[in-house]
Amino acid sequence: MQNTVEVAEERVANLVRQRIAEPFSYDARFRETGVRDLLRRIVDEAATTAVRSARDAIAIEKATKRGLVALRKLYAGFDPAKLKPEQQAWLEKQTSEAGNKRDE
Repeated sequence: MQNTVEVAEERVANLVRQRIAEPFSYDARFRETGVRDLLRRIVDEAATTAVRSARDAIAIEKATKRGLVALRKLYAGFDPAKLKPEQQAWLEKQTSEAGNKRDE
């Protein structure tokens, strides 16, 4: 024998909303519950993570902009075609060493 019970999605959604709202209601039974504290910890942790990640992204963006400004100043008027062979060899050596350090 098999019984099938069908419940409308709207009723399930209402039940979920009600259960989530209970710990945060003004009802004294729910003021000091472990569920309420757990939900607050989850939300606080998610918010803290989001703020840290946004702060890090902003810091990286600012550092990138500072780096670009420094590079523009450094290479203002730079023409690689005017380099002497010794200068070109030195620049190639420095570039390849810097590239190898990043790979390590």
